[in-house]
Amino acid sequence: MSEETLTEDRVAEIAAGAAALAIDELGKTPKAEIHVTEDETDKLMKASGGFKSLGHFCYDVMKADTNQGTSELLKGYQDAVKKTEMEEGDLSQGGYLVPAEFGGKIDKESLEASIVKPRARVYPMKSNRLTFAADVDADHSASYFGGITIYRTAELAAKTVSKPTYAQVALTLHKLTGLVYVSDELLEDSVVALEAELSRKFGQAIAFVEDDDYLNGTGVNMALGALNAGNPSLITVAAIGGQGANTIIAENIRDMWQQLYPSGQKNAVWVANIETFSQLFGMAMAVGAGGVPVWLPAGGMSGSPYQSLMGRPLIFTEKCQALGTAGDIALCDFSQYAIGQRGGTKTAMSIHVGFVYDKTAFRFVLRYDGQPTWLTPLTPRRGTNTLSPFIVLNSTRT
Repeated sequence: MSEETLTEDRVAEIAAGAAALAIDELGKTPKAEIHVTEDETDKLMKASGGFKSLGHFCYDVMKADTNQGTSELLKGYQDAVKKTEMEEGDLSQGGYLVPAEFGGKIDKESLEASIVKPRARVYPMKSNRLTFAADVDADHSASYFGGITIYRTAELAAKTVSKPTYAQVALTLHKLTGLVYVSDELLEDSVVALEAELSRKFGQAIAFVEDDDYLNGTGVNMALGALNAGNPSLITVAAIGGQGANTIIAENIRDMWQQLYPSGQKNAVWVANIETFSQLFGMAMAVGAGGVPVWLPAGGMSGSPYQSLMGRPLIFTEKCQALGTAGDIALCDFSQYAIGQRGGTKTAMSIHVGFVYDKTAFRFVLRYDGQPTWLTPLTPRRGTNTLSPFIVLNSTRT
């Protein structure tokens, strides 16, 4: 047999053939199967416990507590709850932790009905207390952000050290609890209606009380509200002399806007009690011996009322104070308000509280707090009026 002369092209051809053969053999090798196991805690927290809906879960609980049999799904879910050691439900006592997925639906209902929370800074909390640094930024006339001074330094001149000052804002968890009863007839007859009813009731109740605290809370066993007199950065704008009791005039809106810190204009919203509507509707600016309306739609009373002031949204809510009281109308940048929450809304159920009335009790618990992040109004670089993210109109109107 004659020897083959190996050229560069022939060597490349042999190498390519060997590579193709190796790839073909590799494809014939059985592939290893990869099994991903999920921890029971993850399964419980991420999923619905296997139930199709909150109504499905409630129906199974009701059957178990009335000696109609405990479903395998409920037994498995209850075992998973015990393994997490978060909260133990006892089949013999009728106390059950509602699956987290369904509690999330209630939180969503609450968020959609809220004024403050969707616009605020929300911090998840892993302990009872959370503190974070806040700039003591009270005066820009000589320095910035709590003591930082900027110098114009000549060449080779020494630099002057500035020392910023910090303070702490603390969020300490408080607890909101609620209780609602559902008839056993509703549990038996309509699990779909039950889910809608509970989500609506819980969501609206949570949103209302939370929002009211974030707006008006005293800070004692509750959040410190942005519009409460205890807010150290709240500015109360003086009324115009002679404007009359229980009134709001165009000059009030002008003066409130003037004391909102300029960077907050793009985030700010107006919140007002619905009783203020008649005052806003009748606002006018003096022109010569008469005046012109400033908040009346082009079509007059045939048009839809305006939903903004100074280009920012106007939200009517019963959580604001009655007409003539400080806080009946307010201008706020809620991005300068901090909210802390530990988890979402925890919901549990029991038939034992209302057993003799054929009712099942549902309980919700929410741990939360809220605080303004500004510790004082700001004195601007130039000008005499202080500035803030939170502005209300003085109640003294004569």
